[in-house]
Amino acid sequence: MNRRNFVKAAPLLAAPAVASVSGIADAKPADKHFDMVKSLILAWRVKDLSGVLNLCADDIHWYSHVGSPPINGKAAMEKFLQALSAQMSNVKWRIFHYAESGDLAFAEGADEFTGPDGRSVALPYAGVLRFKDGKITEWRDYFDRGLFDRLKAGEAPPDHIADLVKRTALF
Repeated sequence: MNRRNFVKAAPLLAAPAVASVSGIADAKPADKHFDMVKSLILAWRVKDLSGVLNLCADDIHWYSHVGSPPINGKAAMEKFLQALSAQMSNVKWRIFHYAESGDLAFAEGADEFTGPDGRSVALPYAGVLRFKDGKITEWRDYFDRGLFDRLKAGEAPPDHIADLVKRTALF
């Protein structure tokens, strides 16, 4: 394909990606994983670990923080979730943007909770989930680990971070 034909076809190539971006109010049948992602988040907000685990494949690969080794398998995930949930209360995991492409779901949002010492932590993140046979088989969370550690230690969030996490959420 020459450059001129490529430029003419570019809007058609981009259309499927644009068409799959949605919010809670306008989720479309094409967003086939949206309800599962929403169920996952709602379960985690109330520490329903069984609800979270029921959405995941037995052989899930979960990067709770990309940069750390993966958690492989549902049993290992359950153990990690139990420890993690004990360190959090008042969980307000929110999604600002959501899109799908094939068996992948992409979410941008904020993770907010109160730590065991009473400190509030709120930071932006992005997540990618892969689905197969109605289950989450891969889950990768991307966030600034250094910022996370500083916020947990009591540092006030910079203004630009506070602005990112206070946006209007889809749910």
